[in-house]
Amino acid sequence: MATVIIEIKCSENDRTYYCSVDKDVKIEKGKAVIVEIDDCLYFATITNISPKNVSVKDNLLNARFVRVATEEDITLLSKMKDKAQKSIPEIDKSIRKYNLDMKVIEVRYSLDGKKLLIVYIAENRVDFRELVRELASIFKTRIELRQIGARDEAKLCGGYGSCGRELCCKKFIHDYKPVTIKMAKSQGLALNPNKINGICGKLMCCLEYEYQNYKEIQAKMPPLNSKIKTKSGQEGEVAFHDILKQTITIKIQKDDSVEFVEISLEEII
Repeated sequence: MATVIIEIKCSENDRTYYCSVDKDVKIEKGKAVIVEIDDCLYFATITNISPKNVSVKDNLLNARFVRVATEEDITLLSKMKDKAQKSIPEIDKSIRKYNLDMKVIEVRYSLDGKKLLIVYIAENRVDFRELVRELASIFKTRIELRQIGARDEAKLCGGYGSCGRELCCKKFIHDYKPVTIKMAKSQGLALNPNKINGICGKLMCCLEYEYQNYKEIQAKMPPLNSKIKTKSGQEGEVAFHDILKQTITIKIQKDDSVEFVEISLEEII
């Protein structure tokens, strides 16, 4: 039977799953579906249809399509969300009981109630074996604890960056790319943590956006303090790079005076 691959997410901040669907089923991007993952039912949203990076042969199908979501499923989802919220005080009480250094960020039930997912952050590794056993006896269901990092917490909680816009991780970033201090240096930014770190405390994701362009333009520029000659016959020492304008400023010695001249890269011999 002919099938199509769909990409789905069980929540905005969850990982991406893939499953195959019969071509006769009416599906579209943004539509809600019910899927089975690890023997539990979940309410999910289609984020992509026939993704180019996945095929049946890739063995990446980690979910099973059950049906298109119904009104009854939507009502049940709302009830499970309420149930998850009501479980938080009891979870926090158990965490304090075992004196565990962890902070609960999100609690989520599977649609059929077979699993309770607890998302948390912690500075160090947490031995939560006793906690899991206690929570399983309290809630009479499977317990899964999932640790996330500072960037994931920011994505989950949301907020606004120093630019005044909604956090990129919350709005559109799905996979984090490495961000290094070298990227800030290449863009001539002051290495002040208050200026280059996001609310997660890590280097801002946006430092990576234009890094490749800066890198390519810098490769075309003569090194600072090097001697150059222009097409107009001027000779001087490179004093400053302006990546955005793609110009350099040269220092020209004239008898007892010094002149600074800004020129474009095309003017260099």
